[in-house]
Amino acid sequence: MTIKYLTGIVIVAHIVAGQSAFAEDSLFTFPHELDYFSPEKQKEDQINACMSSNVASAKDGMTIEELREFCSTLNPDPLVQRRALEKSAENNPFALIPYKPNYILPVTYSSGSTEPYKALDTDCDFDDIEVKFQVSLKYIVAEDIGTPGLDVQLAFTAASWWQAYNSDSSSPFRETNYEPEIIIQYAEPWDLFGLPVAISAISLNHQSNGQAGSLSRSWNRIIGTLAFTHHDFVWAVRSWWRLPEEEKETPDSSRGDDNPDIEKYLGYGDLNMVWKLPYNNNLDFKLRNNLRSDNKGSIQVGWSFPLSKHLFGYVEYFNGYGESLIYYNQSISRIGVGFRLTNWL
Repeated sequence: MTIKYLTGIVIVAHIVAGQSAFAEDSLFTFPHELDYFSPEKQKEDQINACMSSNVASAKDGMTIEELREFCSTLNPDPLVQRRALEKSAENNPFALIPYKPNYILPVTYSSGSTEPYKALDTDCDFDDIEVKFQVSLKYIVAEDIGTPGLDVQLAFTAASWWQAYNSDSSSPFRETNYEPEIIIQYAEPWDLFGLPVAISAISLNHQSNGQAGSLSRSWNRIIGTLAFTHHDFVWAVRSWWRLPEEEKETPDSSRGDDNPDIEKYLGYGDLNMVWKLPYNNNLDFKLRNNLRSDNKGSIQVGWSFPLSKHLFGYVEYFNGYGESLIYYNQSISRIGVGFRLTNWL
């Protein structure tokens, strides 16, 4: 048995053992530092975030005690809580805010095809086990433009698939997807046919894998997003329109559309859901479908659970088309185990 397979077993064993240690006499008990995720501590954090985001707009003469009492009566949904915490960091010139989850999966398994790489290297031999990680940050450029809650944000996400254990091929980065984005977001609630919209946004999104020739993949989209909340459950609907590109003059041309049929596989939108469970456990789902008779789709399921104040265990499963741009037109399955640094909520 090779080291890479032993690595996977060790990590899974540690996570299982850590979760088992929480249980005692069929009841969950937590070590001292995980008291940070207790309902009482979460409520205190909500109050502090509320006070921080409202202190500048409080009425003249309002005392700190009165502001705390006002905030203690609120029971904000998870999106409101996140927005309050983001606003509390807006005056810090050194703060970059997490956008999508930031995580590392030291061990993932997938039987992905090597077909896209054969034109580059006929001897390529990629392992089924590799590392996957994602870094995602945003910066608030301007806030409350013309009306409260209307912000302009810049975001950047990079997701990488790294053949870290493939020493025979010099452990290359097999694929990295880069995703810069300009976002106009409105964070004040409004009604859409009786449904309370918590957050609405429109963004200009570019996604590419930074490759050339036959490995190149990219597209530009205008994405509209509507997010809704119900208690500890958040769901967001995204719909996109792809900006058209010129056709390639020849298949080997460096200019023109690298993947003209990408919408046949990734469709025109997706549905994202996050369920915030007690003690900062999170379940999240992403569903996508091309809504065609030649049906293509994907599902991604993630579970994160606290290991300490600043670190979460994370398990992710994906099945379908478009996990990475190189596989936009190939169906794969992947399961990974690792750690999250930040969650959706």
